[in-house]
Amino acid sequence: MSYVLRHHPEEIGLTVNENGWASVDELLDKARKYGKNIDRKLLEKLIEEGGGKKRFTFSEDQQYVRATYGHSIKVDLQLNPKTPPKVLYHGTAEKNLSSIIEKGLNAQSRNFVHLSVIEYDAHEVGSRHGSVAILAVESGIMHRDGYVFYQSESEPGIWLTKEVPPKFLNKL
Repeated sequence: MSYVLRHHPEEIGLTVNENGWASVDELLDKARKYGKNIDRKLLEKLIEEGGGKKRFTFSEDQQYVRATYGHSIKVDLQLNPKTPPKVLYHGTAEKNLSSIIEKGLNAQSRNFVHLSVIEYDAHEVGSRHGSVAILAVESGIMHRDGYVFYQSESEPGIWLTKEVPPKFLNKL
């Protein structure tokens, strides 16, 4: 579901609107046509449990579904800017560290850089990519300097921003 709803809806011919919403019926129908036996009950379970994270959500009328963050396709999640905590964290692979220290954090193929409120969560994210490096982000100072932050509505521990220049990063 992440692959389709965050990155490549066209792979199964799924229509996603400008806010990232896809018809539940269309998603289930297209998934079945591509060999993924997903029914409404399984979709509800994926959304409810989500491996400990709220990666997907239903619309109020339960007729539409979308990924809550992590998109590489252009979507407007209609998030409102918020004041971040003083410090946020980012986990990455140790092999990426020198480039990040030099160039900062950029969204690259995603719409936003993802930051965590809790250092442990950043460690978990970074561990998916090999030996982990944790960066502390001076988000409070960034915000004061005019950088915009958004808090994930479904995952309050995840904060989003377009970039983090090197001067706001500290390796832990």
